[in-house]
Amino acid sequence: MKKATVMNEVQGIQKVLEEYLGNRKAAKVAVEISVAMQGETQHTHCGEDFFVHKDEAGKLMLTMESSVKENVQAILNSYLEEDEAQECIEQLIAGNLVNPDVGFETIMVEDSGSEHYTVLMKHKPQNNQEQEFMKSLKAAINAKVASFRVPVNDPSIDMNGKLQFASGFKPAVGYSYNELEKLAKENGLRLGKKNEYCLFLGTMIIRLMAEGWSEKEAWFAVCTDSRKLGHYLNSVEAKGNFEVTGSRMIASKCDLANTSKVLARDEKAGGFWFAGGYYINKGGNYPLAELELGLDYDFHYYCSVGWFVL
Repeated sequence: MKKATVMNEVQGIQKVLEEYLGNRKAAKVAVEISVAMQGETQHTHCGEDFFVHKDEAGKLMLTMESSVKENVQAILNSYLEEDEAQECIEQLIAGNLVNPDVGFETIMVEDSGSEHYTVLMKHKPQNNQEQEFMKSLKAAINAKVASFRVPVNDPSIDMNGKLQFASGFKPAVGYSYNELEKLAKENGLRLGKKNEYCLFLGTMIIRLMAEGWSEKEAWFAVCTDSRKLGHYLNSVEAKGNFEVTGSRMIASKCDLANTSKVLARDEKAGGFWFAGGYYINKGGNYPLAELELGLDYDFHYYCSVGWFVL
């Protein structure tokens, strides 16, 4: 890694750490984290990725999974309380300052300052739904949301009962909000917030236009009638039941609709948000931009999955 790149990396990490440790200690810990990250290299052999790093005795180790997140977490845990350490590493990952091998495909959603959103705000709304989404998008831009990543596939559960984001499985429906929060914490993830979801939808509009959709078509599909973007009752080849994960990829994202998405707790709103609709809904009744407030944290929602981000 070039010296200038390392310096930029350290400065970026330090900026996040200052909120928790103060300027002087943040500078020291940022260097410690950077050294730990540089101590691992990624390689590919016959199409398989592997990672090389040294163990505590200084011997070279080869593993199939990255140890970066684990090492950074250990450093943070030595300086911060558990909750603060978890919050801090989430910020580092969201800002692409720590990039562990998560083992599944994701798409990047840029931070609030991206010029892409400025371009979107020049759109002239064609109906009330688009007008409402523009208000939400403006609020998300003003909220200065950091960049983050969204899994390409909806979550599912593997044979060992663990959360995964693989193709070909029944979506992980039937959980309560509290259970979803617990699942997120156990897997180093979190439930995405309303402002983040709005930026994600903005990103989808941008991606649709990049694939040849007109501005009018992209906005209509996201805000007004999403039947062409996901699995609804009135979508082409509707199944009348859940489709498996990894279905209907469009603009590099699968599983839009099919299940509604549970977003993070919103203290101001007094609950948490459901986004979009599921396979029994019509695309015009519950488009992707449709948001409804949930109030019961213990009820099991049998048509919803957690909208996990990292």
